[in-house]
Amino acid sequence: DENYYYNEEEEEEESRSSATSEFGAQRDAMYDSRAKHWIVIVDDEEAIRTAVGQYLYDNGYRVTACADADTAMQIASGRHPQQVSSKEKFKIPDAIVSDVRMPNIDGLQFLNMIRSDDALMGTPVVLLTAKGMTEDRIAGYKAGADAYLPKPFSPDELISILDASIARHEALNGGDGDQSFTMVEELQKDVNEIRDLLLNKGGAGVGNGWIKSNTNVFLTPDERSVLDLLSEGGTNMEIALALDVTRRRVEQHLTSMF
Repeated sequence: DENYYYNEEEEEEESRSSATSEFGAQRDAMYDSRAKHWIVIVDDEEAIRTAVGQYLYDNGYRVTACADADTAMQIASGRHPQQVSSKEKFKIPDAIVSDVRMPNIDGLQFLNMIRSDDALMGTPVVLLTAKGMTEDRIAGYKAGADAYLPKPFSPDELISILDASIARHEALNGGDGDQSFTMVEELQKDVNEIRDLLLNKGGAGVGNGWIKSNTNVFLTPDERSVLDLLSEGGTNMEIALALDVTRRRVEQHLTSMF
């Protein structure tokens, strides 16, 4: 099998204990936090994907390493045969690490596929490229890469980039775990107050109320629709489906409002 799965659920605790003992790894302060996150690695060179996957796993991350972009896309989007037959609830990866120069589908094409997928478009992506390939880096950033690392790279630098990218992504999307429920509840409360101000007190150009004359607030019809659905607790994806737009478009409306 060309795809390597590190830290499978049923072997997680045993594997972590043996790996720590065998390699003498010293867990840092981020280890337990990383254990909640899943990284997908894509590289056609087996030695690289195995070494990088093992290093990320030794530092806490759950890792799946793939030999090609097509397989990685299936796994990341939950369409791989192993996942389709599984009864476990699907979750998207917390970050993707991909080589740029690969046969068939290269890293830039893979990145475009990710950014065009409604479920994966916001996933942090780190691209690996040969040293000095400036044109690859420019094309990658234009396509939406979060970071670039030239080969050979420091594994510790990759860890730092992933830690920061995942933390930033969670901060923008309400965190994870139990904290996310509190943050969502607080957000919904704030949105309800804003909605009342804008829709019922005239701030959005509608309604029968009033707003202070020195307040300059206006929402487009689409923004009002997004705000209305958000106040009802809808997720970005649910709002996108309800309005027949992409999730990216919903995020743009939210950014313009807040």
